[in-house]
Amino acid sequence: MNSAELAAQLVSSKNKRQRKSLISKHIPLIGTDLARAIKDICVQNWTTEPQVVRATERVLRDIAEIDSQPEMQAFTAWVSGMAEISRGKLESALTCLEQAAKLFSATGNVHESAQPRVASLIALAMLSRYNEATAAGRRALRIFEKFGDELAAGKVEKNLSNIASRRGRHRKAEELGLSAYSRFVKLKEKGEQAMAENSLAITYTEINDFRSAERYFAAALKTARSSEMLVTQAEIEASMGNLALARGRYAESLNFLEISRRKYDELHMPHQTAVAELEIADIYAELNLTAEALDLYASVTEKLRKLKMRTEEARARSNYGKAAIKSKKAAFSRKQFKRAFELYELEKNQTGTANVLLNLAYLEMTIGNHAEAGRLARKAGALFKRTNNARQRLAASWLTAEVLSKGGKYARSVSILEHTLSDALKLEHKQAALLALNSMGKLAVRSGDSTKATKLFKQAIAITEHTRAPLAGEEFRMAFLDGKLEPYENLVKIYLSEKKFRDAFLYVEKGRSRALLESIGNEPAATNIQDEFGRRAERLREDLNWYYGRAARTSPEAAKALSAKIRKSERELSTVLRRVESTRKIEPESRGKSSKGIDIPNLQAHLGSTQALIEFVNIDGILSAFVLTDSKFEYFPDLASENEIYLLLEQLRFQFGTLRYGRKALGSFAAQLTQRAKVNLNALHEKLVRPFEKSFQDRDLVIVPAGVLHYVPFNALYDTAHYLIESRSITHSPAASIWQTLASKEEPKFKQALLIGFADESAPQVENEVLAIKEIFPTAKCFTGDQATFSNFRDNAAKSDVIHLACHGQFRADNPLYSSLHLADGRITVRDVAQQRLSARHVSLSACETGLSKVFAGEEIIGLARGFLSAGVRSILLSLWTVNDEATMRLMTAFYANLQRGCTISASLRLAQINFIEQGEHPYYWAPFILIG
Repeated sequence: MNSAELAAQLVSSKNKRQRKSLISKHIPLIGTDLARAIKDICVQNWTTEPQVVRATERVLRDIAEIDSQPEMQAFTAWVSGMAEISRGKLESALTCLEQAAKLFSATGNVHESAQPRVASLIALAMLSRYNEATAAGRRALRIFEKFGDELAAGKVEKNLSNIASRRGRHRKAEELGLSAYSRFVKLKEKGEQAMAENSLAITYTEINDFRSAERYFAAALKTARSSEMLVTQAEIEASMGNLALARGRYAESLNFLEISRRKYDELHMPHQTAVAELEIADIYAELNLTAEALDLYASVTEKLRKLKMRTEEARARSNYGKAAIKSKKAAFSRKQFKRAFELYELEKNQTGTANVLLNLAYLEMTIGNHAEAGRLARKAGALFKRTNNARQRLAASWLTAEVLSKGGKYARSVSILEHTLSDALKLEHKQAALLALNSMGKLAVRSGDSTKATKLFKQAIAITEHTRAPLAGEEFRMAFLDGKLEPYENLVKIYLSEKKFRDAFLYVEKGRSRALLESIGNEPAATNIQDEFGRRAERLREDLNWYYGRAARTSPEAAKALSAKIRKSERELSTVLRRVESTRKIEPESRGKSSKGIDIPNLQAHLGSTQALIEFVNIDGILSAFVLTDSKFEYFPDLASENEIYLLLEQLRFQFGTLRYGRKALGSFAAQLTQRAKVNLNALHEKLVRPFEKSFQDRDLVIVPAGVLHYVPFNALYDTAHYLIESRSITHSPAASIWQTLASKEEPKFKQALLIGFADESAPQVENEVLAIKEIFPTAKCFTGDQATFSNFRDNAAKSDVIHLACHGQFRADNPLYSSLHLADGRITVRDVAQQRLSARHVSLSACETGLSKVFAGEEIIGLARGFLSAGVRSILLSLWTVNDEATMRLMTAFYANLQRGCTISASLRLAQINFIEQGEHPYYWAPFILIG
């Protein structure tokens, strides 16, 4: 056996006892040659198997107990330093590597003494000790060139190139990187060549030479994969994620960064994992997932501080502060910017300093300090120009133009914006292009050139649509449009001013409930329970159900204590599901139906002669409406301010609150309270229906609400003589396109019903309600009491034509995706429902506040209605406020009896509600239930 063979056996040994046995059997081989062979194994596995690197350290420490010669100690310290880097213990690594260099030097081995300093460059760079790293690298380079060690010289140049890049000195990084790359190619060192290609690609990304970056990334990844270099693969994939982010390719960026983060996790590399998390936080911030970005920044900033990664910490704090601007935390943002500025100054990183100044300029612009914003933007722009950073300079230019525009210097603003747009398109900087296009469009409107403005806004919308299309996760697609809808809204305003109402309607719909429309009928994202994240999601969901069930059965004080654990588990589950979505690819063609826009003639044909669609729009806080029938298309502007409607709803909510105590408590005041409610409902009718009631005559109505109108009980609006529901059926829909999609589905057949009822203190009679409905559906599967479980819902829902859920409901304004229905063993959340594929054509949610939703940008509703629509349900019956148990049981049994007689769903609800009206019941008891679909 030779030294190389023994080294391999020792490194692959299972435990210390086995290593000791091998060493005792081969004492003659113990020496420098064996140590060098073990070191070579360490170096060979540096980019592939960190656990092997750590194994070589254990072997050399065992051997050093027998052989205490200086060279043996030097090799041991060298390998220990590399192992410490793989663990993320950089200060300890530097101590070991410096010890190795000194020991080699003491033995007169000058060439060998320079070798550990190659690894020390990595640790020094990660600790942002760039001056030390550069000086040490140059000394080592001179030694290697003197001894003709091309491989070691190339490694030093590669590391010096990375350091120059981190300091924003990209041309120097390119020069060093090309030199290293040339050495590795000559030596046919494929592994080192792949790392050099990755470094060069990063540099070319920074100087906006994306074609060169792509070429080098592709070559590096091919080599790394073929050589099974796991660490290098992860590094390349992370870098490719950054390139994709720079080009506005968010789906691609999320995919690469999530894959690299998983590999770093598996390899137990904390520094690289932290950097990947920072980059994902940056994407979340760009995608307007602000709360999620802030959570991730808070975590990763502290990690980077503890890891002493100053450059990355500075970047994290700067971006953390910028994200916090959206949450109106000016003081917090300033604090983060101050610390980021200090860290970048220590690094002498002018690019980083300029970024902080630019973020400060955004903050000043947000709070109205336009002059200061302009000064900071100009200063940042000058620094970006000095550092040859064209992409960041574009953002500074746009902000400068915005300040000029607000100061009345329109011509100068337009000139800057034109140059900004031209450069942004060349550099593939989509965000800068969008900002410039929208600003130019607004200035064109101001100058009276609506033709030019229309062209500019359409160009902005085209970029937005193209960028958004590949995003796989519904949450990502929904958040993306937040903050990017202004071009849509500006185009709508132009068309309305020109009385091009059909064009205006098309663009209202183009920006409305897009993510929900795209989810309808599509298969939900499958979570693979065989992989790590699938198993984690399953465990977290089980934990949540346990917490939910425990909270429902315990005292209010104990339930309050559990709420923190519930919120934590919800956040963790959401994080895991987002990470799953990040790696899921989707073809834009699968959502092609939405990108084509709504077909107005087809919509009118679906309405026929019996229905009219009223689509409300909110333009600058003023509500207007489009009214469509099979033969008419009209627009009614300036119906009311959103604030007026909000105040009327607040009054109505206050009045309804008094009825929660039951009929007996009201006594003789019942008639008086009904009259008061009618006054309020009449005021809403006068503003929201009266102006165009002649247009729809006696037709049934499809209501598409906007903003606060999602909470208006349209069926109860009162015209001084009758409630609106008395003369027609009323259906609600989040968008006309969604109603059209659902209307095109086949008519429902109600053969198999699933009835679930779980009573608690807030809904004591629901089991009686379910048993009464069971009389109407004799073959229904019915689960009450302890059988009303989440698993029984999940196992039977997919096979049912109609689903009735009678239980306590909870709308979560703080986290709408966890709005839920409470069952015997936990809760059904919006997320749970959306992950189902339901064949049911109708679902009734006989519970309190099941119709409430949080309304996001683009009229995206987040609540139980969204979950069931996403799951494929055609229509849903829900409630807008806390319902009366006894009244609900009467209404639901009447509704299903009408349904079984052959009435349509909307007609069945209408007849049930009319029955209440004829008995003189207050609207509180019958009006909360609305039909969505």
